[in-house]
Amino acid sequence: MKINIKATNYFFWGLALLVIPLSFFSAPEASGHHKMPPLLKHVNEIVALTGYSMLALSFVLSARIKWLERQFDGLDKMYQTHHKMAVVAFIFMLAHPFLLALRWIPDNAARFFLSVFPLHHRDEVNLGSYALWGIIVLMVFTLLIKLPYRIWKISHKFMGVFFIMIVIHTFHLTVSFDRNPLLWIYLVLISGFGIAAFIYQTLLFGLFNRGLMYVVKAVEKTNGKVLSVKLIPQGRELNFIPGQFCFFSFRYPGLSRESHPYTLCSGEGSTVQILVKSLGDYTSRLYDTLKPGAKVKINGPYGCFHFREGINDQVWIAGGVGIAPFVSWMNDLQLKPSDKLRVELYYCVNQEGEAMYLDEFRSFEQSFPGFKLHLICADKEGFLKVRGIVGIQEKEIFLCGPKAMSKSLNGIFQEMHIPSQSIHYENFDFS
Repeated sequence: MKINIKATNYFFWGLALLVIPLSFFSAPEASGHHKMPPLLKHVNEIVALTGYSMLALSFVLSARIKWLERQFDGLDKMYQTHHKMAVVAFIFMLAHPFLLALRWIPDNAARFFLSVFPLHHRDEVNLGSYALWGIIVLMVFTLLIKLPYRIWKISHKFMGVFFIMIVIHTFHLTVSFDRNPLLWIYLVLISGFGIAAFIYQTLLFGLFNRGLMYVVKAVEKTNGKVLSVKLIPQGRELNFIPGQFCFFSFRYPGLSRESHPYTLCSGEGSTVQILVKSLGDYTSRLYDTLKPGAKVKINGPYGCFHFREGINDQVWIAGGVGIAPFVSWMNDLQLKPSDKLRVELYYCVNQEGEAMYLDEFRSFEQSFPGFKLHLICADKEGFLKVRGIVGIQEKEIFLCGPKAMSKSLNGIFQEMHIPSQSIHYENFDFS
């Protein structure tokens, strides 16, 4: 079944922005000690509550809820919406105290700047300031300073604590049932969704998603940067659809237990296989130290990257280790052939020596009449020229590769007026 990703995105953004029309039902309130014009005070309240609602929903979007993932056609798309909504929420919440502080301009510029710090006489006001500065620090580390993934993940858990502080701040100062019952009910529900998602992700996720234990059967360094890992189950086997991915947490001395997403290349009987590219500290250590016998906890599967849901004429585009889902699809087609399927695979690498599973794809090309392999080596012919692919506008496109490659190709697809419904991609860089 085709998923309308835009409709799902519109729903979440619309749900967050619903706070704006609901705010207009508020009963008039005197400016009081704020010494602000009522209109400016009301605009500031709308800005604050809009950021608040977006922050609450961003927790829901980051909780790895499988039913919700399917509505976004993949966890990567859901995480991208989470990221955008969290950034917009941060901007709105940052604007809120400065708009409120405008009442001190031009008479007291010093108080304008000091008012954003927790130096107020009321604890509920200071609570909002503490939460804001906590979020500012976390957003700086998220957007500007690249912490090691494990440390960043631990620090990010404090975001939920700051959100609960903002909830207390908001219900003490901003809205009441008597003043605007519809807005109050909306904020109670949206706050409940956010807090529940935070508790589920932080405290309960492991209870509902215990994962499966596997052990490394074989390790092969396919080139100078990529590791091929085969794993066998220690109990219940993983059930997945070709093209899906899981989060893997390798358990052996000297390596942290952080989890990372990898596409499942194949499932031969009870064995599963993944490709790991040495990119950062964690994956480099994995590349250097992983040995057979290491235990692995697998959580998943996730992803909606399914070629069998597309039309019969397809273009597959892989970049580097983005070949993994297509390896899985090749294996699936060998088990369950399709006479009507016609596929062109464009495998993009810097040089031919980097291409993995090349012999397997060439052998598959000989045995499967509907399959055609194109190896694109940047050192010989430059980057893939998708405009030269005959009939691509009428075909279903499946794309998996580095973020820069996906972004560039999607821009070209838009210029070619290829419908977004015909373009399917998977991107583990969730930013």
